Amino acid sequence: MKEWLRLRSMNMYPRLVLGFLLVITPMYAAGLYMNEQGARSVRHEISQSLKARTYFFMQTFEQELRGTSLLLSDMALDTDLQKLSTIAPAMSGFDQIQAVTRLQSRMRLLQHSNQYITQARAYIPLIDKTIEATSYEKAMTEEQISALQRASQEVVSQWEDTLLLGQTYPDILREGSQPSFAVGVALSSDKIGQALRQLAGAGGDAVLISTDARWQIASSEEASAIGQRLVTETEPVLANGAPNSGVSRMTINDRQHWVSIEQSPFLNAMLIVSSPEAQTTGRLGAYRYLLIGLSAFSLMAVALFSYWIYRRFHQPLHRIVRAFRKVEQGNLQVSLQHHHRDEFRYLYAQFNQMVEQLQTLIGAVYEQKIHAQRSELKQLQSQINPHFLYNSFFTLHQMAEAYDVDNITRFTRHLGEYFRFITRSASDDVTLAAEMAHAQAYTEIQSIRFHNRITTVWGELPADVERLAVPVLILQPLIENAFEHGLEHKEANGRVQIMCRLEGDMLRIAIEDNGDSLSEERLRQLQQGLKQTAGHGSEVTGMYNVHRRLQLRYGPDGGLVLARSALGGLRVDVRLRYGKERINHDSTIDRR
Repeated sequence: MKEWLRLRSMNMYPRLVLGFLLVITPMYAAGLYMNEQGARSVRHEISQSLKARTYFFMQTFEQELRGTSLLLSDMALDTDLQKLSTIAPAMSGFDQIQAVTRLQSRMRLLQHSNQYITQARAYIPLIDKTIEATSYEKAMTEEQISALQRASQEVVSQWEDTLLLGQTYPDILREGSQPSFAVGVALSSDKIGQALRQLAGAGGDAVLISTDARWQIASSEEASAIGQRLVTETEPVLANGAPNSGVSRMTINDRQHWVSIEQSPFLNAMLIVSSPEAQTTGRLGAYRYLLIGLSAFSLMAVALFSYWIYRRFHQPLHRIVRAFRKVEQGNLQVSLQHHHRDEFRYLYAQFNQMVEQLQTLIGAVYEQKIHAQRSELKQLQSQINPHFLYNSFFTLHQMAEAYDVDNITRFTRHLGEYFRFITRSASDDVTLAAEMAHAQAYTEIQSIRFHNRITTVWGELPADVERLAVPVLILQPLIENAFEHGLEHKEANGRVQIMCRLEGDMLRIAIEDNGDSLSEERLRQLQQGLKQTAGHGSEVTGMYNVHRRLQLRYGPDGGLVLARSALGGLRVDVRLRYGKERINHDSTIDRR
């Protein structure tokens, strides 16, 4: 408990440093862990890559030599070779030349069957000649024949600086006797060495060496020494018949190497490839030490920088930021004090002065705006009622002259409901359902006036907006405008359509008519008239009156939008912002 209280009473600077350590320590540990895992993964991939390269090279090389050995075995069945080695004296000179020519052709094919073969030859003791791909030479020496005989038993043998693959017939000779024929190929040590250098890569070494160390081909002199050493070290293992393949780390010439060994029982040899660890994974350790050094330096730099930031900027800035947040929340009773003579003292003084001016200006502007809006709203609303009253009494006068008692009864009933809606409450708002009902009463009155020449179609009002509070008398003036101006000269089939739809947080009420007297010029005049109602002091009535009131209520997004209707006449879109804050649950607002 004491430790917790001590921690809570710590200064901001120790908290900053402690918080930084708490954040960076897991990140640092994770970084070290990932670095170590990455190094381990890289080592594994390098060892597997080295092993795969060694295995692939050995398999490819072994496959090449297997194919050559099969071709040499097939040569023992060659008809020309058998004739020359058995009945050459009985053959005519022409037949001998033809047989030698065909045999030379086969020697050329044999020589080109393997990329490592430099020469292919067949020795026939009976004629004491050695037949090559392009020449016809003297007999082989006894050393050459012995080497070929060893090659037939060991697959590969060495004569002087050349590796040989050979086949003698018969395989086993009595002492002092010669074979019927001997066929062999010489492998290029230079080409094999070049392939080994490509296999080892930059800085690496590779050696192909027989398990008894009789022959070897190395990519460099150092590789040759490595091969001799590894053969000596692994000789007991090979003697026991255990496989000697795999990748391991070894110290060679005081340096760590990755060494891959792949043994070939077929060749009685093994391929050894070494790669210096410093060229592959040596940099990983350097990166780890660099990471540790950089982390220590970063800790020191952050500690010093945190202290300086805390002392010079953090405390005064934090204080002024908190003060601004209070002002954003509407709290203007904020005052800042700074005892040091620096830039923050000036900022604090200006902040205090700004808050005082805001208190004065907000109070004055808010009060002035409220009074001005309510005054203008009352004035605009008062212009609507006489406009309809004049038309109603004129219609009633016409029906009285015609002694139309039934329509007078209906008309006066709807007219009474109409004016009861207007005079029942002093509230500036009604529910949208009540406003709709009032507009429907108005259309009933107009249907009597126009003797059913005009049909009114009402769309369904969404249930979610029935209790939406809207300014009073926003629909009836627009419908009245459709009757009086859009359809006034329509002799029959007049149509007024009122539809509602929700678009996001906006409610659109479309009032359309099928009048045929609206020209493009008149439409432009009406649209321009809506823009001019924004100026104070404008004389606006009817549609412009509604537009101004909606903009006072909902701002620039509210109001009317005029366009040509798909029915042919004018389309008026009433835009009302829809939100829960606009819902009025007080049933007393309903004037029906």
